[in-house]
Amino acid sequence: MRLSRRELLLGASALGLGCGETPAPKGPIPVAETLPGLAASAHRLRNGKPQTRVSGVERVDLLIVGAGAAGVSAAWRVARAGFRGSVSWLELGDRPGGTAAMGSGPSGEFPLGAHYITLPSPEATHVRTMLQDVGIIQGFDAEGRPRYRETDLCFDPEERLFYGGRWEPGLWPEAALSGEDRAQKAHFDALTQRLTQARGADDRPAFSIPIARSSQDPALRALAEQTFASFLDAEGLHSPALRAYLRYAARDDFGAELEQISAWAGLHYHCARRPDPATPLGTTVLTWPGGNGALIGALLKRTPYTPRLGVLVLSCEPEAEGWRLAALDGDALIEIQAKAVIMALPVFVVNRVVKRPAPLRAESAPWRVVNLHVDGLPAQEGVKAAWDSVIWGAKGLGYVINTHQTGAFGRGPATLTCYEPLSTESPDTSRAILLQERPQDAVNHVLDDLSAAMPGLRDRVIGAEVCPWGHGTAIPAVGLHRVGALEDAARALPGLSFASADLSGMSLFEEASFHGCRAAEEVLMGLGALTDPRLAGPA
Repeated sequence: MRLSRRELLLGASALGLGCGETPAPKGPIPVAETLPGLAASAHRLRNGKPQTRVSGVERVDLLIVGAGAAGVSAAWRVARAGFRGSVSWLELGDRPGGTAAMGSGPSGEFPLGAHYITLPSPEATHVRTMLQDVGIIQGFDAEGRPRYRETDLCFDPEERLFYGGRWEPGLWPEAALSGEDRAQKAHFDALTQRLTQARGADDRPAFSIPIARSSQDPALRALAEQTFASFLDAEGLHSPALRAYLRYAARDDFGAELEQISAWAGLHYHCARRPDPATPLGTTVLTWPGGNGALIGALLKRTPYTPRLGVLVLSCEPEAEGWRLAALDGDALIEIQAKAVIMALPVFVVNRVVKRPAPLRAESAPWRVVNLHVDGLPAQEGVKAAWDSVIWGAKGLGYVINTHQTGAFGRGPATLTCYEPLSTESPDTSRAILLQERPQDAVNHVLDDLSAAMPGLRDRVIGAEVCPWGHGTAIPAVGLHRVGALEDAARALPGLSFASADLSGMSLFEEASFHGCRAAEEVLMGLGALTDPRLAGPA
């Protein structure tokens, strides 16, 4: 048997499959909710400031609100600049990371939401700097291409698809489809390959990550004025198989249907990633057992600041020498006076906290995320367990397995993180479903969805954790990415800068971290404390 280079990194023991052994009899599955009470705590903001006396007043030079990917990136950037002033940091949840957080279970760390990033293209200077800072990028070659630590690159097999009763490699069932299906897929691939290399009249890439580096050419941005579905219609791309493949991609990145997103956004998914690693190993993905939570943890280790958890910010108002914030720390009402503030919260939350004309913002898609802790995988037909397993035609997107990067390849205990965007109903309706759903019902729903591809899985489950994200990902609807549409939401006020992925209209780690770095640089410049070149300045 020939070993892949990445299997050799972990030794021949990585090849053991261990699938199909008879499981021990199980009782009822223990089920927990990963973020209990988070929604109820956040919804207290709707009720306004409580009529209680302030229990204490704090004064700081810089306050960061929010410890998701944007807030953590902002803290990293402030620390990297060598800021010497006092810093306070607030977070509503019980752990940092937001939708990029991770949990820990019987088989180790597992993601609660976002679980990978693609290798950053040259425009993503801030991401490359981050990855070098935490040791994932280990240097650059003579042409400036990064060399990655091989254990952070996704191991083989990367993806598999359940189609026609067995698991096949990749995500496109080439051999099972008609000649017309294959022809339309080839047409779409040629179109996206051309757009991947295209540049606008301003000489910027047509599509880029971060979006701030994408072309502003009106001819390209006109794609933001029609749905992706109507664009595909105009291109004559009606193949049901191709539409199913593209629907999977739209739901994967945006939690939305082809009819809900713009053509510009739909094409961005396929055309914005142009990695150029110096040591390519057949993957464009960086991932970890705990998903992006591992990257959050690595960045936190590079900052001297620790977020104060369980704190809900109620208001943020200007005063003579900065900003005054009211917040609930548990049941205690506190006041914080800060010379400068980084507001790393979603736009819809900021609109409740800061008095300003409500800017255009993306609607957010609800997601059902369920982690299944298993003592092993049942026997399966076809290719062996991959990092990402997708079931053709299922309600959910499939699952990722947390032991893949350890070299277990489906052997022994593992956690399967199962993702389902609730995209077939309106976001409001879907959020209501998540709020009312019992955790046990969510687990049963996911197990039913996986049953055709993994018979016997229910008997291997030893526990489960449910993570309902009511506002999981931004939906890049028609008009959101027309030239200048999102500028008002990101425009800073004196001493107050905003940072979140939805300022880009897409919920990617690279976008959240860009806005975190940008906001940090804005407030540092305002405080006269930016001592190094900008990583996320104007293009």
